[in-house]
Amino acid sequence: MTVQIIAVSLLVLFLLIVVLTLISRYRMCPPDRILVVYGKLANGLSSRCYHGGSTFVIPFFQSYGYLDLTPINIEIELKGALSSQNIRIDTPASFTIGISTDPEVMQNAATRLLGRTMAEIEQLASEIIMGQMRVVFASMTIEEINNDREKLIALITKGVEVELHKVGLRMINGNIRDIKDHSGYIDALGKEAAAKAINDAQIRVAQENQRGAVGKAEAEREQAIRVATAQAEARKGENTAQVVIAKSNADLAMEQAEAKRRTEAAQKVAEARALQESYKAEQEAEVARALMEKAHLQAEQIVKAEIDKERIRIDAEAKAAQTKIIQEGQAAAYIIQKEAEAEGIRRVAEGEAQGIKAKLGAEASGIQAKLTAEAEGTRALLDAKAQGFEKLLQVADGTSGATQLLVAENIVRIAEIQAGAIKGLQFEKIVVMGGGNGTNAGAGQFVQDLYKGVLPINEVARSVGLNLPAFLGTPAGEPKADPKAEPPKHS
Repeated sequence: MTVQIIAVSLLVLFLLIVVLTLISRYRMCPPDRILVVYGKLANGLSSRCYHGGSTFVIPFFQSYGYLDLTPINIEIELKGALSSQNIRIDTPASFTIGISTDPEVMQNAATRLLGRTMAEIEQLASEIIMGQMRVVFASMTIEEINNDREKLIALITKGVEVELHKVGLRMINGNIRDIKDHSGYIDALGKEAAAKAINDAQIRVAQENQRGAVGKAEAEREQAIRVATAQAEARKGENTAQVVIAKSNADLAMEQAEAKRRTEAAQKVAEARALQESYKAEQEAEVARALMEKAHLQAEQIVKAEIDKERIRIDAEAKAAQTKIIQEGQAAAYIIQKEAEAEGIRRVAEGEAQGIKAKLGAEASGIQAKLTAEAEGTRALLDAKAQGFEKLLQVADGTSGATQLLVAENIVRIAEIQAGAIKGLQFEKIVVMGGGNGTNAGAGQFVQDLYKGVLPINEVARSVGLNLPAFLGTPAGEPKADPKAEPPKHS
């Protein structure tokens, strides 16, 4: 039991030591410092900076340190700096710097200033500031350095800020206390400025005196003008008062005259109104009497008119009833007449329709019979041709019978083709030799010879064993056929 208690006590003690160690490694950063954690860090960083907040520092793997944010005041005694005019100047100045809290600049401070004392940081900053001041003075003239201090401070601040950021510092404030040169140029510029200021002051005094004299004269003139104006206003006031008094008297007289006129007019109006009222009363009496007589006459006329109106209404109703009876009778007769006419027209139309139907049926029967007869005739003709063609084929040798039949059936077409060959010929003049006895037989013979010479149709027919009529000509070398002779028979 004692061993177990000791073991438990040792375990608890170990855990307490571990907890205390862990608690002791949890660091919070105060606002006037920067906590820098270094050692084994993520992403290969050399250190991590915290301004405010807290973090846990892993034992055995990480450590930490602090950078003080307390401002550092640096006194610079710059001597023998050259200006752009190669004039040496001495410039005592004071600057206030501190470690920057910008994340990037803060990382530079952790890299370059961690572990350094305040004196070492002050010495480093002094060297950087003096170097930048020499650069700025070398780019400016004495006049610019002496006259434009704001530009000088701005240039120095701009150059110093860039260099201080490289080591993790920033400039809080800068001040140039004095500027002195070894040649006395600045003193001369001061004397020139003083003389100029004195002259300017004297000029301003003279100008002020002149302005005072002018102002005095203007004030006196203004005073005289105001006095004259006041007197004129006073005189004008008196005149205005007199005008007002005269106008008031005139208005009083006018009001009195107007009151008198109104009184007289009122009396006359009252007399005229009394006379008018008497006339009006008499007129109203006459009008009442006339209206009474008119009403009496109107009553008589209205009664008579009502009687005439009633009589006319009774006559009109009687005539209207009679007219209505006559019109109803005429309408009934007219309707009966129209129905009879419509029935007659319907019957006539039915008769005409039946006649047209019968006529169309007869015409259709006739057309059908005609077409049937034509069809039968055509069929009989075709049968006859077929029989003749068969008989001709039986009698003829080889294919000559068929050839004769084809030529015979197409002889008209052959003649049309022969006539078309000479149809388009035009002759301006024809001289016919022969014919004798002064007749025109020679012209006819010429046309016949021309027709026969274009296409020897007789020879075409003879080549298949056919003899054509004599008017179509005879073959060459044969005597003319007698037109009165009978045509040869062909079996």
